[in-house]
Amino acid sequence: QVVEGALEKVSQLEGVTFEWKKNGRESAGVIAQNVEEVFPRAVKEVDTLSEEGETHKVVDYNQLSALFIEAIKELKEENNYLRSMVEELKDINS
Repeated sequence: QVVEGALEKVSQLEGVTFEWKKNGRESAGVIAQNVEEVFPRAVKEVDTLSEEGETHKVVDYNQLSALFIEAIKELKEENNYLRSMVEELKDINS
């Protein structure tokens, strides 16, 4: 199924920068809890390696690519529509 309302979903996501707790390396991404609210299928719970029986959430970025592709297509369609409106207005004002 094609992702419906992809642009709206992408607009609800927040890109963030952060430092990994384990090594302090800087990185960028999205927060799993935020993604889970918008596109739950892209979030999985996995076992935490350091604590027996604990889990944490991870984002499957491959799933987000479908969202991004459809959002880009929505933007392209909107852009084409706006370009045609600009051309119509130019014709009217000529």
